[in-house]
Amino acid sequence: MDKKVGSSLPPYFNLDPKAAAGKLSAPVDTARFAKAAAFAGRGRADLAKRGYAPDGQKKLRKFSTWEICRYLIPVAPAHLRRVLNKHPELPQGEGAGNAKRFSLEEILTLRNHFAEEGVSSKEYRPYRPKGLPAKVVAVANFKGGVGKTSTAAHLAMSAALDGYKVLVVDLDSQGSMTSIMGGQVQDEWQTIFPLLARDYAMQVQAENRVRAAAAEPEIPMDETLTEALTISLKDVVQKTHWPNIDLIGAQLNLYWAEFQIPVWRMALRHWALWDALSSALDAGGALDEYDIILLDTPPALGYLTINALAAADIIMVPLGASFLEFDSTGRFFDMLYSTFASIEEGENAARRREGLPEMKFEWDV
Repeated sequence: MDKKVGSSLPPYFNLDPKAAAGKLSAPVDTARFAKAAAFAGRGRADLAKRGYAPDGQKKLRKFSTWEICRYLIPVAPAHLRRVLNKHPELPQGEGAGNAKRFSLEEILTLRNHFAEEGVSSKEYRPYRPKGLPAKVVAVANFKGGVGKTSTAAHLAMSAALDGYKVLVVDLDSQGSMTSIMGGQVQDEWQTIFPLLARDYAMQVQAENRVRAAAAEPEIPMDETLTEALTISLKDVVQKTHWPNIDLIGAQLNLYWAEFQIPVWRMALRHWALWDALSSALDAGGALDEYDIILLDTPPALGYLTINALAAADIIMVPLGASFLEFDSTGRFFDMLYSTFASIEEGENAARRREGLPEMKFEWDV
């Protein structure tokens, strides 16, 4: 069939540049970003409050008797009711008859009661080997949008429902995990940053003692480092609406650590910057106080992620079922190898010169 002569072009071939330009708004300056941020902040606050209690705080829902007996404590509903009738000092829940509901705090109390008084062949408390430190799990991938934060949050909540005591460390300056857990972080001094600074400051103090004995100039200690020496792990840990999940939160200023850490490393070349987080967790008693420590990392292989991976016993790398995510994750593993092999090579060269045993990064899983 012959094409009609003189047919009009499709609309997208017939644009009038002047008319299109006339529809554009005035140029956008930097102040417009602040306006957009404020608008988004109001919307975020409105959406967040819809999931909060009337007092503005996040609250964990209560659990039915059926949920408790089916998923949380290995007892039959009838036996649970008999135990509650026999022991009025135990949490009785709210509601009547078979429709009672219990908070997680009450469920943890019931767990402990059954662990002491229940059948010896059943495990009422979660398994925790005696004498061993907490398991540290880093959830990492420099591909964004693969579910790192969602994975870490669900693992934390699942472990808490099983009765474990969990510490979640948000290392992503976007603070998504902090929002999920209802955390409030005003500035970087309520994040992991002061603990990393404290580790460096303590190394500087040790180095300065050596330099003073040798009459050499000392490394200066600025206000940040001096203040960091007064901060402990407990100062940055906050409670959440989960009775057995604690949080070290994050906010935008945490990203400053990515610039400050290499500056510190240049001033003190033998500072093991990758060990700062693990040293902070150890020195603060977290490895003994908690059963599981979950590290939620940013979508980048920066200094915070390196600290998380070096501190971890287990590395989880979520990825989606697409070519780009698979390809990016492969490159992530390649960078992991290059980064940690480079650290090992540099450290062990110095250790061999000094006759010290070599170091090696290892993970359980």
